[in-house]
Amino acid sequence: MLTGTAANHHRSSPIVAIVKAARKRAQEGPGINLKMSRMRPANMPYTTATSSLSSQGYCLLQQHFSPSQLSALKREAEQLIERHYNRENLAAHSVYPSDSTETRVSHAMMISSGPSPFPKVAHDNCPTVDKLLRDHNELLQEISGSAVDPGARCMLNYQNYFSGSKPVGEHFDGEYMRAQKAEDGIEFKLLEGILPRYVGVLVIANQNRGKGTELVDNASKAVHRPRMDPGDLLLFDNLRLRHRVPTMEQPRTTIGLRNFDHQAVHFAASETDFLADDYREIPEGWVSNSVDCRARFAAFMRDEWPQMQADYQHYF
Repeated sequence: MLTGTAANHHRSSPIVAIVKAARKRAQEGPGINLKMSRMRPANMPYTTATSSLSSQGYCLLQQHFSPSQLSALKREAEQLIERHYNRENLAAHSVYPSDSTETRVSHAMMISSGPSPFPKVAHDNCPTVDKLLRDHNELLQEISGSAVDPGARCMLNYQNYFSGSKPVGEHFDGEYMRAQKAEDGIEFKLLEGILPRYVGVLVIANQNRGKGTELVDNASKAVHRPRMDPGDLLLFDNLRLRHRVPTMEQPRTTIGLRNFDHQAVHFAASETDFLADDYREIPEGWVSNSVDCRARFAAFMRDEWPQMQADYQHYF
């Protein structure tokens, strides 16, 4: 629900008619595919996306980024990886250990538009990445009804899947403070963490006839497999839907976005890790909206991360 200034803007928006049409279409299928062949990130249909996310849990914006923008994002993301993936940033926890196999490589780093007290990397001279970040924050503001602090950190996750890549098991995205990985190395159990409320996935390249991210509805168990081609942007509710990636027969490249400082929630697999009184149950655990996730992350960085670094020595 929108409140205050955001609600007033919503009522006076010139695209209210589009919103009403979107709500009607949302009742007719598992999601909304909005074809925006001439649309650019500066004109994202924020209110339409809000309607679809509310009714279905996800929204797919087709052809939302142009080929030239995709090329720029790929180039800038790879520049950021080359610039920031080093021992110092891994130890600082501003970049995350590279998940690298023969068939899949994933890099993740924290960025923000403004200053933050938490670890992050600079993205100077990367205007397309900066534009993507700002657009993402504007969309979150429309969805949540509250302004996104410029210093709110967003994880930029650049992933390359190669032919025959192993599947990624069903999961919630998050800052995994404690987790257990299964013997097969695919599935894992989250014990405690901070979950971003929403997740975005932008397709840079895909040779798998649109095959990619699969969304699993926690309540109905329905599985949504939206076709995702280059330039398509998928936005989904990270609590309502878990996601997975099947084996990719051909190469696929994506950029994921997750804001960890704007309305993130605390996850606990056991009541022994509860930090508040308002937890509600989701698959494999509980989440709370009232926990101060920034304070919990500060405590994690101060008390737990220094001891955990030993588990990541093979990355340093």
